[in-house]
Amino acid sequence: MLGERMFRQVLTVCLLVYIFSAKGYIQVSDTSFSLQTAQAIVTRGRLDIPYVEPYTLRGPDGRSYSKYGLGLALYYVPWVAASDALSSFTRLPAHELTGFLVSFANVPFAMLTLVLFAKLLKLFRVAGTCAWLLPLGLGLGTLMWRYAGYDFSEEMQMCLLILAVYGVVRGTPKAIVTGGVGFAGLFLVKLVYAAFFPLFLLYLITRPGELRHRIRNAGLFTFPFTLAGCCVAWLNLVRFGNALESGYGSEARQFFPFQVWHTVPQLLGSLDKGLFIFCPILILGVFGWRDFASRHRPEAVLCGGLLVGNLILAGAWHSWEGGWSWGPRLLVPAIPLWLLPAAFWFTGRHSRARLWICALLTLTSILVQIPGVLADQEVHYIKQDMLTAQEQRSAPPDSVAAYILLRHKLTVQNEVYRVSEFHIPGDRGLDLTRQSKSFIGLNVWTEHLATQLNKPALRWFPALVLFPIGYLAMNVGLTLRLRVKRRRIGYC
Repeated sequence: MLGERMFRQVLTVCLLVYIFSAKGYIQVSDTSFSLQTAQAIVTRGRLDIPYVEPYTLRGPDGRSYSKYGLGLALYYVPWVAASDALSSFTRLPAHELTGFLVSFANVPFAMLTLVLFAKLLKLFRVAGTCAWLLPLGLGLGTLMWRYAGYDFSEEMQMCLLILAVYGVVRGTPKAIVTGGVGFAGLFLVKLVYAAFFPLFLLYLITRPGELRHRIRNAGLFTFPFTLAGCCVAWLNLVRFGNALESGYGSEARQFFPFQVWHTVPQLLGSLDKGLFIFCPILILGVFGWRDFASRHRPEAVLCGGLLVGNLILAGAWHSWEGGWSWGPRLLVPAIPLWLLPAAFWFTGRHSRARLWICALLTLTSILVQIPGVLADQEVHYIKQDMLTAQEQRSAPPDSVAAYILLRHKLTVQNEVYRVSEFHIPGDRGLDLTRQSKSFIGLNVWTEHLATQLNKPALRWFPALVLFPIGYLAMNVGLTLRLRVKRRRIGYC
């Protein structure tokens, strides 16, 4: 079918774009502690790592352990083992190889998320244009693109959350077990997701059918989560002497519910961290909730509950901004659920205008992602570490500063900026070349490799992606034109 062929093309283009968007090095300092844990497992069969405040916590035996979820460290184990093997074979530094490989570690999760999202659409009997246009918008028109090449764990969380949702919505015993495994993995990556368990349990218990079948399904979903919870409790007891100690210590209690009235509007609409600013296509999802709820009320309640829960947890956390990250990092795992209702808005009424609104908003959203993918790390460094307090008050928001940075890189082609370029009074220079080699040029692995090896031609290697992108764009244009002519804009 045409829709399936177009979806395969979307997957191919997204895979190539993600691969060439990776950075080739570790961007996030937090990742190093999960990697150290993985290295300790590979080399010593232990979990303890050197003490670093506030990223580790000491146990009663004097050893210190990373505060981050064990799931991420376990996922890094094969990557670390592969790096060690390659290092012994190539004589290259193991830590550099590890950083290079781990920069691609989120790509498989991004691709699986797209497949699961398409399968979820199919469960809701959404086909045709929607079946490939919305995955295209999700894959390249949201923060999913940026986080596919980030070593934050949000892409992994997104995949595991959508797997859990898909499993319970599909409803077969095998799918529910798979969904339970996904949720157990999500819990291992970030313990706070235990708060979502009652939502899944309520959905399974209230589904139509015999009571014994509903109880069985709830048990199938619960078993992997219970097993994961017991493992975590036992490890916490062994490491910290307390089954309820996660490793975060007193920081685990730094949730402030009363601040959500201030933080949630910032997370949704601010130019620094607003979800709808960084992902304009998600606005279509807001318009689709009425149709979604009228057609699939239990699923709408489940997805809506997960979104509200994610918003509250993110907004109540003491570091609700997500640190030095692009956009609202803590909301990234739920992005597919924000977009899902757009399918029902799109197919709810046979309208040529809705087709073009969806297509144009998808294109706009893709363009919005480019500065964040190519030049966002410098934004955080300049604003937080290079500007004075007075200059910071005049600095543009992240979403604007990234455009300024990218334009400078493409036109001036050096890393010496003037504060006036950021519309800050004065003419003081900001020399990024003295800060980090990764700030030179566009922030992708081919650019960094070209600089290190003194091979400028490598910078043009990602241009190969333009051919499949051009082919997809041509097919998208022809397909949309055909749909308009035939006036078959609904389910195809």
